[in-house]
Amino acid sequence: MKQLYQKFISIKLILLLINLFIGLKITAQTTSIPDQNFEQHLIDEGIDSDGTINGQVLTSDIVSVLVLDLYMVNDLTGLEDFTALESLEIWDAAHFQNNNDITLDLTANVNLEKIEIWTYEGLKNLDLTGLVNLEELWVMEGQDDVVTMYIEEIDLSTNPNIKYLHTGYLQYLEQINFQNGNNIYMLDMEITVENTSARPICLKVDNATAATNNNSPYDNWTMYGVIPNYYDTGVCTLAADIISKIEVSLFPNPVQNSFQIKTSDEIERVQIFSIDGKEVAYFGSQSEYDISQLPTGMYFVKIQSNKGEAIQRIVKR
Repeated sequence: MKQLYQKFISIKLILLLINLFIGLKITAQTTSIPDQNFEQHLIDEGIDSDGTINGQVLTSDIVSVLVLDLYMVNDLTGLEDFTALESLEIWDAAHFQNNNDITLDLTANVNLEKIEIWTYEGLKNLDLTGLVNLEELWVMEGQDDVVTMYIEEIDLSTNPNIKYLHTGYLQYLEQINFQNGNNIYMLDMEITVENTSARPICLKVDNATAATNNNSPYDNWTMYGVIPNYYDTGVCTLAADIISKIEVSLFPNPVQNSFQIKTSDEIERVQIFSIDGKEVAYFGSQSEYDISQLPTGMYFVKIQSNKGEAIQRIVKR
């Protein structure tokens, strides 16, 4: 009888362990990834452990991912479970339902430090609420003559550590909110708004009077392509006098060592940018501009005059 009882207990224990194992397997937490390009990228990067496009990934596979670079991912469902993510790049996201009111909600990705968006068709709202570690934000339209993004405001009011903002050809952009209570410590803020000409932008800050008078910390802020209209309360009204595009020509182009600029306007400064948007040279007004020290390749030349600005491409040989 004793042996029979021990055998019964052993069988019961085995069945219990089997049920426990099956239960754990069934209840393993997964994250839905309906976009096949998204999941394929996770497979290619060795993140999706099952290596199969099945519309899901084990959540445990993605919770520790720090960097994500997505190309032609049209449905970002599942991104919210990448909770450790520090750097996110989105390239050529497209939506074919003719929707110009898309919101990209990144509030669950609380550890993000850098975000780059290079064309997101239909994007109108970018929710960065609570991303206190965010330092760098790029929002770039693909071309200056094709509108795919409809962003009117970039709200950085809950991002106290932001240091760098770069936008490109966002034709609807009117306001940027920097009123985060931390402006006094933002001593090296850099803002670049690429467009065909400098444009007025409403900048909401902690102290509009100090900003307008170019007092600290705003005297250390660097701006390109922006005519700032500072405010801290109420409603901002954009200035009516948009600086017009100026007519210039660069020669020779391609160039080996130095080039000249032909324009009827008075040149104030000339900046050279690499194709990824980084400034690589800066000049005042001069007869020739020496770029012999730069590697070969294509660059953007931004010319600022007393009447406006222009951006030209130049090839360095």
